[in-house]
Amino acid sequence: MIKADSNKSLTRRGLLRTAVASALLPAMPAFRVWGNEQEFYQGPLLITLQLDGGADVTQLCDPKVNTPGEPAINHWADSSDPGQAGNLLYAPIADNQRLFERFGFDTLVVNGVDSQTNSHETGRIYNWTGSNAEGKPSLAALHAAYQSPEQPLAYAVYGGVSRTAGIISYNRFANLESLRTLALPGIEPWSGDRRRPEAEVAQAHAIVAKDVSRLLAQPGLSPRKRLSLARFTEARERRGNLEVLGDLIPPQDEVMREEEFDRGGGETFWSNLKQQMHSALLVCKSGLGSSADLSLSGFDTHDDHDVQHEALYTHLADALDFFWDYAEELGLADRILLVIGSDFGRTNFYNDGNGKDHWPIGSYMIMEKNAPWGNRVVGLTDELHFARGINAETLKEDPNGVYMTPSHVHKAIQQYMGFDLFAEDLGHGLSDVEPLPLFDPFKAS
Repeated sequence: MIKADSNKSLTRRGLLRTAVASALLPAMPAFRVWGNEQEFYQGPLLITLQLDGGADVTQLCDPKVNTPGEPAINHWADSSDPGQAGNLLYAPIADNQRLFERFGFDTLVVNGVDSQTNSHETGRIYNWTGSNAEGKPSLAALHAAYQSPEQPLAYAVYGGVSRTAGIISYNRFANLESLRTLALPGIEPWSGDRRRPEAEVAQAHAIVAKDVSRLLAQPGLSPRKRLSLARFTEARERRGNLEVLGDLIPPQDEVMREEEFDRGGGETFWSNLKQQMHSALLVCKSGLGSSADLSLSGFDTHDDHDVQHEALYTHLADALDFFWDYAEELGLADRILLVIGSDFGRTNFYNDGNGKDHWPIGSYMIMEKNAPWGNRVVGLTDELHFARGINAETLKEDPNGVYMTPSHVHKAIQQYMGFDLFAEDLGHGLSDVEPLPLFDPFKAS
């Protein structure tokens, strides 16, 4: 993986000060937000994947067998034992065996992470911003603001928790077709590659420019709105860079489509996860962005839990195959850190509807090609899936040690990716959180 430049925090701090100072001025001076048209981002990439709704990690990366005298945690444990790939244990359902045998040596499993909530909203915020309070940016937003704030698609959002705290804007895309329209506005999307008449395009540009001028002339325009309009104008002037992305997007018949899956009980679910991945990787390949949020929904299984989770995990394994294969094809695989997490976990027993309810203890899976810290598990839970303490230095079990929260995971990732000091300068650091050497290949197992 390409590591972050240790001197970049100074550059980004300077950029931040410039942006803040510019925002406070009553009149907006020239403000460069994209850089030169030939400058495309080529550094580390951070992509997050939210398993939305509360994923049962005891059926994935923290498998639990049943304990005599206690309610059953997993029905699969009535007839099977956990599988093992290297140092990683997995639940023997879905396509977990293939997933862990292929990617286990490139994966760090972080178990026993306490989100301290049963609320979906709070759980999502905590797991993806590292704080259970409002007003904090997501992990991907911090990375994008640090690495590529000048790029037009620095932070691409397809789902998940797109919190920015004002440090950067994000672009939300429904699918690759919306990206194609953005990148190639002169193409009529309903008519193949036919271009709109030049006079029609020029007229549209003139209308937009007139509207922007009218807005800028309004009395009492706030500095924030003035800055936003200046950035919009700058982006329009440099929109030629987007043609690079437009050239990468394949024809419609080669675009990954939304897929339908059997959910059990005669129900189906739809997923466009592969299309999200397809689009995010193309943005990264174009050099116009450095971060993306992806999501796979359907994990809030309060009834018929097993059959639904098995279908979702089967799809997850297949989608991760596609993700890493396509990243390799695009020459991006050795630049990506992929972080997989959820709102929280699910209860250590079944309810009356054969479902599972909300449980605060969950896990992360962190993946990187040829990761020296892969094939390891950090953090642990007991036989009933309660979090256990770990020693802050050795990461071994310690009843008097640290009980991990998402804050600890975020701090470790920020340090590993090199933007922890940048986050502190923005007022979004985690200086009060114990540092844990999660990426030390010689700690834990």
